Amino acid sequence: MLAVTPSGTISARALGERFPSEGAELTSGRGEFSGTVLRVFGPVGRPYLSVRPRRPLGAREATALIGTTLSSR
Repeated sequence: MLAVTPSGTISARALGERFPSEGAELTSGRGEFSGTVLRVFGPVGRPYLSVRPRRPLGAREATALIGTTLSSR
């Protein structure tokens, strides 16, 4: 995960050419985060994902998630 936007969505980067499609559910490895891919954009080889969390994230919670890896359910 790269950043949390002011609107509360998550900006993440795909690890390669294979990435989840819009509408896919994502979760963090330890299960502390889950959300839905809203948009896939950027370079085809390694696109960015806009992810809407299942519930609003607090500042500490969002900061703790930066740098974690998200995966498809």
